[in-house]
Amino acid sequence: MVSAFLLAFLQLTPCAVLSAADLPCGNPPNRIVTLGGEVGEAATASIGRFRAAPYDSLAWLRADLTGERVTEFDGKWGHIMNRPFKNYSGDISGRFIEIMALNSRGSYDVHPALKELLAAVPKHQRPGGYFAASGTIDWQQPIDFKGEGGGTMMPALWGNARLLCGLVEASRAFKDADLLESAKKLGDFYVGLIPRFTEPGRMADYTGGDSFAAGYVTCYFPAMEGLVKLHRLTGARKYLDAAITMAEFYRTFDRLPINHAHGMLCNQVSLLLLFEATRQAQYLERVEERWGELVEGGYINPAGGILEACQVKYGRDEGCAIVDWLRLNMELARVTGKARYFAMAERTLHNHFLQNQSLTGGFGHRSVRCDDNGVVGFAKRIEEATWCCTFHGQLGFVNLRAHLADLTDGVLTSNFALDFTRADGAGTLVSGILPGVGDGEVLRQRIRLSGMPATIVRVRQPHWADAITAIDADGKALPLTNKDGYLAATRPVTDVVFIFGGGLYAENRHCMRLSIGPVAGEPFVLGHGPKILATVGRTATTPDWPTSLTRSRELGVVPFTAAMRAQDCGFVCK
Repeated sequence: MVSAFLLAFLQLTPCAVLSAADLPCGNPPNRIVTLGGEVGEAATASIGRFRAAPYDSLAWLRADLTGERVTEFDGKWGHIMNRPFKNYSGDISGRFIEIMALNSRGSYDVHPALKELLAAVPKHQRPGGYFAASGTIDWQQPIDFKGEGGGTMMPALWGNARLLCGLVEASRAFKDADLLESAKKLGDFYVGLIPRFTEPGRMADYTGGDSFAAGYVTCYFPAMEGLVKLHRLTGARKYLDAAITMAEFYRTFDRLPINHAHGMLCNQVSLLLLFEATRQAQYLERVEERWGELVEGGYINPAGGILEACQVKYGRDEGCAIVDWLRLNMELARVTGKARYFAMAERTLHNHFLQNQSLTGGFGHRSVRCDDNGVVGFAKRIEEATWCCTFHGQLGFVNLRAHLADLTDGVLTSNFALDFTRADGAGTLVSGILPGVGDGEVLRQRIRLSGMPATIVRVRQPHWADAITAIDADGKALPLTNKDGYLAATRPVTDVVFIFGGGLYAENRHCMRLSIGPVAGEPFVLGHGPKILATVGRTATTPDWPTSLTRSRELGVVPFTAAMRAQDCGFVCK
């Protein structure tokens, strides 16, 4: 049955929709991962969004390279063909190139505009290696701060950083020598810029603006991500050395709170990439310390998301920042092996990330309701950010598909209790989610292997499951071992059902389980499975504790639904 959310999306979309089942997870190119269930519907809506306006306009996509006037609606906010932020040169075009390259499996047919856009990129590269729709920039001049979104230098640096990531992925996906040459020229530009933008004697220049969308901290340092990726692709040490220098200089500015969560989290992703490239523990330590500061400081709300400004209290969120938090947690889990990071990614995915998606299938800015201690609920107003968040939303699904499962040394690990299918040369893995049986079960996850030999299968024990048991294909109990937050079958299998036991649970506002339930007089959040509970509207009757999911439903307090994405809703109980 098609959900009301997906039906509304299909009615709003005039062009053909690419099915999520037709798309790979990015790498390796012979692997196809299909998401199912509610998350699969959201993923289908996300990729389908790029077959409708404004993304069906090549001119709209490339305007931050050319500076061209797209339509008569340029500058008219609220119109779908408005083309803002051309001075963020490479931001829109780079994001588009990145997600399409990751979804392409080496085929330009992933989007009708992609091949022509890629052909246009080298033609608009400045002699210095950078891109600037506004014209030539003298980078030795003082930074031209001109308020939010103004100026040329900082917005161009931000956009070039996103374009560098896009060019690296396109070079990898299409084996295109011209694109690789453009990527290296852009990387060389950043290498040459090091003395100008990491000079201690120019601190007054760097701090002359704020740290929002056109600030030095926000716009300069995110290039570390593309530089490390370019080093991986080419093996050229100069790109890694440039990122290392930038990361050291970034220490001075890497403080909370800050006005732009998206930029800050891009930098944390970069530090994690630097750890993998250098194996220097300092980079991982910095990221894990920041993770603790964000969670313990209340910057991460109970739904697992973060606001546009990295502050405890702010008026709206931003899809880009939520995705950065999601992908940072998944990468931290992969790098460290610590299950807590997958637990946070799961929370973010099911609650704040999905609640940020609009009926168009895109992502953007959703208004939030706060008290003095942070977010208490979402407002129904959401503005799709066609210029950034819709791209980053798709990047979230790309990253999720890459982290669903891992097959290493004969052990298959499932990191998320989700509906998905993964097919590659090794065979097909199918994960299916079934409802729990009785009050003591939250859900069941059936994992089947087709064309693959029997193997040890293990699943992560999520924070919402009190216990996990398993049965084999014959319905017989299958003993499990418990290690490092994962439960594994004690013998190889090709078909196994994991039963996740649990019930309604209570947490404080810092995502911590209240083992004996809510404390009288203190706010709390209810959860069931990976979903936290919310109510439609601004007020709700708080169920007495202890309670049950049945009783909370009677009072209108239910696990987050797709329908709530278009309504006011609250999730902090008092």
